[in-house]
Amino acid sequence: MSITSRTGITPMAAKTIQVFSTNGSHTWTRPDGCVRIKVALVGGGGGGAGYAEGGGAGGYSEKYIDVTNIASVSITVGAGGDRVTYYAASNDGTSTSFGTHLSATGGYGANRNQQHEGGRGGLGSGGQLNLYGGKGSGHGDGMGSWGPNTGGSSFFGGGHGRQHSNNNSQDDDRHCAWGAGGSGGKTDGGPHGSHGNHGAVVVYEFYNK
Repeated sequence: MSITSRTGITPMAAKTIQVFSTNGSHTWTRPDGCVRIKVALVGGGGGGAGYAEGGGAGGYSEKYIDVTNIASVSITVGAGGDRVTYYAASNDGTSTSFGTHLSATGGYGANRNQQHEGGRGGLGSGGQLNLYGGKGSGHGDGMGSWGPNTGGSSFFGGGHGRQHSNNNSQDDDRHCAWGAGGSGGKTDGGPHGSHGNHGAVVVYEFYNK
């Protein structure tokens, strides 16, 4: 007995998956026999600052698309925002999109929405599920009680942590979840935050039996 979803689509298991996680332009090409896809994407994370302010995470969107009559789709993977030192405004992450079907904006950089505050998260749009990215942490109070120094978490997970030895944040290789915001450094006087991580597009491909 087959089970039909509430949308009238008979569920099928994805047989192949394509992942686009390098920031910039790409093209998804429909494999032979593929009739439907699920697209999950996240915008780039905002950069962190050196006074413990974290960047916001990119927004998230997902959607099922009938691709019977679609040969290819242009993709843009959003870039993570660059870090800054002390409490300057970090750079925002940029948007990720899958053609005109769905997209998600990047997270705001630290101090972009308000001074000494973590950046707000981006937002997905056009999908059947659209979510905000997490907000980055602020720098704490004036009595030396520092904030957690974390960038906002994306749908795919969290970002870098601060290095204890030099008060900087780990960032150069962006070894953290897609779309996560950059974390903040601990104090003033030179320490820097983390770069926000780049976004990503994941395409799950379904075929006729």
